[in-house]
Amino acid sequence: MKKDIVDFLNILSRLSISYKSIDHKEMLPDHLWGYSIKELKFLIENSTLKHIRPKGFSNLEVLIDIDVVSQNAEWEKLNDPFDVLNFRTLLKGTNKLTGHTHYLSFHIDRHNGGSTNEIHPLYHMQYLQNGKAKPKDEFDHGESLQLDIPRMMHLPMELILGVSVIISNFAPKLYEKLLKDRQFINLTKEYQVRVWRPYFNSLESYWLTPMNNRIWDPKLNCPYLI
Repeated sequence: MKKDIVDFLNILSRLSISYKSIDHKEMLPDHLWGYSIKELKFLIENSTLKHIRPKGFSNLEVLIDIDVVSQNAEWEKLNDPFDVLNFRTLLKGTNKLTGHTHYLSFHIDRHNGGSTNEIHPLYHMQYLQNGKAKPKDEFDHGESLQLDIPRMMHLPMELILGVSVIISNFAPKLYEKLLKDRQFINLTKEYQVRVWRPYFNSLESYWLTPMNNRIWDPKLNCPYLI
């Protein structure tokens, strides 16, 4: 699995997609594996900026940080393989009309199980206006309103599946090149089976499988189920 990560980063490097650093977490116990990647970066294609406000951007970039810890034994089962999964995305660019730098950020995380008043799907997306760009008290919010919005259910996204989804949305021409790479196709199919298949299976099982036969509780993924 470490080789898969290295191979995928090599595929991205052939398309001039860079990253700042990677830590393979060699000190984890033998039953776990994981990695942390900092600032995987690529440019946003201008064709995807149809609804951007304010106007005046032509140099936006995406910065992605990923933190993963996974159970080795769960990769062959229809079960949740992750202990930790944080996928943080920051969009950043300087407005050529004003000279101001603007930010947009969101994350797709695995809930850590701590107590909270809000409902947390196990894997969820949440939008954060400021992210890691500046301290909250120093950020100029303009006419925007910032508060905790509902955490929306989302597919688990690690390096291979997550970066592919982000590239397909913000750099579709680059994604077309990826789809011509057989190594990329093979890796993506494998990880869809390992990560997305059990996720969908858990939801389907709520209506099809008796409770005692379930591996992954569907109410973790969709706590709104009654």
